[in-house]
Amino acid sequence: MIRAMNSLTSYLSSIILSATVLLLIAAFSGNKAEKIKVACVGDSITYGARLENPERDSYPAKLQSLLGDTYAVENFGVGGMTLIRKGIPTVWNELAKIKASGPDIVVISLGTNDTCGFGSCGDRKCWEYKDEFEKDYRDLIEELSRLPSNPQIFICAPSPMVLETPDLNAERIAGLKVRKPRLQELISMVKKVAREKNVHFIDLNEPLDHRPELFTVSDGVHPNKAGYAAIAALVGNQIKTHRK
Repeated sequence: MIRAMNSLTSYLSSIILSATVLLLIAAFSGNKAEKIKVACVGDSITYGARLENPERDSYPAKLQSLLGDTYAVENFGVGGMTLIRKGIPTVWNELAKIKASGPDIVVISLGTNDTCGFGSCGDRKCWEYKDEFEKDYRDLIEELSRLPSNPQIFICAPSPMVLETPDLNAERIAGLKVRKPRLQELISMVKKVAREKNVHFIDLNEPLDHRPELFTVSDGVHPNKAGYAAIAALVGNQIKTHRK
C-alpha cells in the first residue's frame, strides 16, 4: 500500500513538474513573439561610425535601451550606403536582409552619401542621379509596405553637416559647403515623399544643426556619443508617439 502511494505521489510530481516546464516554455516563447521588431536602415551614421563601441553607443543601440525589452532593434547601417539604386553601396543590395528580419517598424535615414558627386567625395557618382532620388525612395517604401509584417515606416531627414565642428581642415570645409545645400534639397524631397506615401517623417537635421558639441571633432558629419544619443531620443520619441 505504501509502495503504491509512493508511486502515485512520484507520478503526480512528475506530471506537475512537466506541466510547470511547459508553462514556462510557453510563457518564454510568448514573450519572444510579442517583441516589436525595429529595423534601423541607413548609412555609417546608423551603423555608428567613429565610435569605439558601435554595438553599445550607436543610435540603434541607444534606441533599444530607450524603447525597452518589448522591442527588438536591429542595426542595418552600412558605411557609404545610398538611397539611389545607382549608388555604391546602395540600400537596394541590403533589401533582402531587411525584409528577412520581418520588421514591425522600419526607420530609414539615408541621403547623406547621395550628396556626393561632381568631384566631391572623390570619384563617387551620386548627385549626378539626384533626379532619381524621389522615385527610388517611393519604390523602397512600396517594397517594404508589401511585407507580411505590414511595417510602420518612418523616414528621416538625415542629420546635418555641421561646419562649426572644431578642427575641420580646409578641404573638409570646402566639401561640406558644397554638400550641405544638396542635403537640404534632398530633405525637401524626403518630406514630399513622406506626404505622398503617408509615412511618418522624423527631422534629425534641424534639431542637431549648428551644434558642434554633438559631432566628431575634425569630421562634422558623424555624430559623437552625445550626438548618437540625441538621434536615438528623437527617433524613440516619434516611435512612442505614433506606434499603432
